[in-house]
Amino acid sequence: MERQYPQRVNNHQLEEASERFFRNLLPRNWTCEKPGQDYGVDLKVDLYDEQAATGLELLVQLKASEDGEGGETEIIRLRTATYNHLWDKLQVVMLVKYIESEGTAYWLFLSEVPEPDQAQETFSVHIPKRNVLSEVDWDQIYQHVREVTDEKLAMRRRDRLQRTEI
Repeated sequence: MERQYPQRVNNHQLEEASERFFRNLLPRNWTCEKPGQDYGVDLKVDLYDEQAATGLELLVQLKASEDGEGGETEIIRLRTATYNHLWDKLQVVMLVKYIESEGTAYWLFLSEVPEPDQAQETFSVHIPKRNVLSEVDWDQIYQHVREVTDEKLAMRRRDRLQRTEI
């Protein structure tokens, strides 16, 4: 009888390939780690200004498929609960879809996704193919993360101040 061994399923290989692809495109001074518990956050990216830590983070929800959809968008399915969880985070969230056969990925900020019908368990997100991850300007991403984070922090500070005044 032939010995049996654990199998490394294709989904695990595809997931790892997508993570490698994403990490290889990041600026070399940014760090990227995989959180221990995955509740919609596949990767956490810490943004640096030269060598200086900034406290800024970019959260990434990473999907992958062997082949693309065709057409002008790539489609991912996202759980409504995951959307809600990510939406409530302080950090900016980037959705990324990696297409193995094309050797490329496409991206979209979660803030550009319309709120889903809360009665649906999942919904489709259309990521424009013009948003090619390998062509992204990471300085613009940095500025966007800085602006959104500063705005969210200011809103939370105002909310906290209003609650203490009541």
